[in-house]
Amino acid sequence: FWQEDIKEEHFTLPDDVQDAVFNIHSKVLPIDHAYLLSQALLSEFPWLAEVNAGIHDISVADGNGWEQDHESGFYYPSKRSKLSIRIPKDKLSEIGSLAGKTLDLGEYQIKIVKALEPKLMSDMQIVFAKYVACDSQLDENEFLEVSFNQLKTLGIHPKKMMAGLERKITTPDGIIHTRSLMVADLRKSESVKLQEQGIGEHRLLGCGLFVPQKGIESVDAV
Repeated sequence: FWQEDIKEEHFTLPDDVQDAVFNIHSKVLPIDHAYLLSQALLSEFPWLAEVNAGIHDISVADGNGWEQDHESGFYYPSKRSKLSIRIPKDKLSEIGSLAGKTLDLGEYQIKIVKALEPKLMSDMQIVFAKYVACDSQLDENEFLEVSFNQLKTLGIHPKKMMAGLERKITTPDGIIHTRSLMVADLRKSESVKLQEQGIGEHRLLGCGLFVPQKGIESVDAV
């Protein structure tokens, strides 16, 4: 799915939706930690379920700075590991009270060391979501078609899209099937809107949350 490049336009970054970012410390976490993390945060801030918030998988913010053991199902957060929560601007001060607390994920704990500077959405032309919730029966082309229609509903007209790895998120209500998705050559306003709104369900489990990518080649393995 590939159309020609677009011309840049003048654009001012809005600050309506931002990522609240925290330094964390945790000895070990299950790779599949989305449900545990969402429940721990919802117990602190029930309103997260009401403001279209999104909770990033902790490994998303880590880049290559974390070790994971797929056979055991665990990974070991590094000093670079961060917790990132996508919320409306007017909730930033409230979520800042997380600093100094310890999130209880059952057998696992995440110490919230300190709050960092919130991050605006990016106007980069390429964005990537590690998880987009989808029907497990869809093949790659069908997934791209569904995603294309979801983007159109937001008023976004993607010129380039690539589907990536399939992953599963475990919850008490069953397994959520996901695929990763890269969308490229977006207009700046489209890029920001996609990061603000996302696509699909389960934002509190990290699904449909897009982050900027520097280049198409950087998502080959994810």
